[in-house]
Amino acid sequence: MMITYTMIALWGVICIGLLYRFCRSAIVHEMSRRHDKKLRAENIYIIRGKLRSVILTSAAVLVFPVAIFLAHLLGGMGFHLFFDIAAFCAMCIAMYFFCEAVEGYSEISPEGIERGESFTDTVFYPLNAIDAVSYKQGSSGSDPDTVTFKTKSGKTITDFSPGDDCYFLLAMTRFRIENDRWPDVQKPKDDIQVKAWMNWNSTIPHIRDKEITGLAEVDM
Repeated sequence: MMITYTMIALWGVICIGLLYRFCRSAIVHEMSRRHDKKLRAENIYIIRGKLRSVILTSAAVLVFPVAIFLAHLLGGMGFHLFFDIAAFCAMCIAMYFFCEAVEGYSEISPEGIERGESFTDTVFYPLNAIDAVSYKQGSSGSDPDTVTFKTKSGKTITDFSPGDDCYFLLAMTRFRIENDRWPDVQKPKDDIQVKAWMNWNSTIPHIRDKEITGLAEVDM
């Protein structure tokens, strides 16, 4: 009986701790997204995971500890080598995807793209490392359209949905294609042109159904 109470307490603490972590992460995530919008005045655009993704991955993580907690509480199950360890491993795997949704980001600026992911070092790609741009149309509402930027060696620099207010990089890419150089937004003429193209009609039709390569000046 003692082992049953111990497992109930252990999984109960894990559930409460995770719930606190998820609520706090969701609040901080939204605060960060609001702060990101203020940086747009400085031509800095940050792409983060949607709050929906954070909530869904949080729920996926909680399924396993809550299920095993209820099994101990209602079923009187003591320590079970298979179920307890399997639930813990499944929870850790789901936690990885939660961290990706919360901590992953792409920061787009006139200098380039900084990409941060959980469990890996932050990587910076200058604009002239972009070699190829591709557009993939989503198959449904839950599968949005995606634009992908890659280096000459095929590494993915960043990918995002055009609907995420990420037209800044797309507009700069169109400028690169049409002028054979990347824009210098410190120059009023370049800045005005890029801002004028920051919309769907001025960007997506110029890359959709086209093979755009050979833009890079360096390889990373």
